This record gives sequence, structure tokens and C-alpha cells, in this order.
Amino acid sequence: MKAEKVLRIEDYDEATIMYHQLLLAQAGMIDFEPELTKTGRIIRVYVIGLNWAGHEFLDSVRSEKVWRKLLRYAKDKGGALPFDFLKVIAVELLKKSI
Repeated sequence: MKAEKVLRIEDYDEATIMYHQLLLAQAGMIDFEPELTKTGRIIRVYVIGLNWAGHEFLDSVRSEKVWRKLLRYAKDKGGALPFDFLKVIAVELLKKSI
């Protein structure tokens, strides 16, 4: 697959999109090609697509009921929870809803 050089999403500027692509890469949710500095720091990612972890997370929050519960849980805990923890909670909520 070929990575998209510039992803465009209506109503979002390029810097915001690039920042979120980098966050998705850091969270291990997408396959990507990195653009590196001379010291090896990733400064930009070119998205190839969602990987297994990304699909698994989206599947776990696809249900509106699960998504609302996850948001409520995060808000009740102060809103600042590690993403890996939210992924685990989302899967658990999905299991309970089945």
C-alpha cells in the first residue's frame, strides 16, 4: 500500500490532522511511514491505514452505548486516562453489553 502524502478532512487544518496522525502512530493504531529528523525523531507520519489494534479499538467503541459509557467513565475519573487503559475498558464494556 502507498501512504497518503497529505490527508485532508473537511473543517480541519493540516497541522491539526498531522498532529492527530502522529498521536495515532504513537498509540500503535495505524501503519505509517515516518518522516524523521537527522536525530531520528519522528516529525510527521504518512498514513498507510489502520492496523489490527486500530480496527480492534474501533470495533470495541462502535456501539453508541459503549462509546457513551467510555466517555462517562473517563469523565468520572478526571478525563485524563492513558489510552491503553481506555482501550481495555472499551473492550470490557463491549463484552458486558453482549
